[in-house]
Amino acid sequence: MANTNKKLSGCYRRVLTFLLAVVAVSLIAGGVLYRRVGGPEGGRYWMAERALNGVEKHLKSKNRPDGISEDQVITAFANVREATQQRKVNLTSLYRVLKSYQTEFHTTKPSTPEVQTFLIELERTILKDAIKE
Repeated sequence: MANTNKKLSGCYRRVLTFLLAVVAVSLIAGGVLYRRVGGPEGGRYWMAERALNGVEKHLKSKNRPDGISEDQVITAFANVREATQQRKVNLTSLYRVLKSYQTEFHTTKPSTPEVQTFLIELERTILKDAIKE
């Protein structure tokens, strides 16, 4: 009986040591990633860029009407993406515009005027002092 308790005690000790090592490595990796992204503020901009990429992909792949050129879509998204990387975009407005697109056109194809309005609203999320003159 004492021999079995010793074996179990050693097993638990090894498992606990392994789990602590895994948790420590995870925390260190998470901390490094958190710093690389830029903390909580950087995380918000990173998430905005991911949402922007998703909407752009959706619009270019299957929802772009014939009246809108692909270059027009790429240019609008590139301008907003650059402003996002420079932290010169109103995140609240950007999320609102992206959410409205996802809500309205997730299953239906928008018309040319609707996409033009969306692209204008998307570029309006760029802060005024960030616009190149």
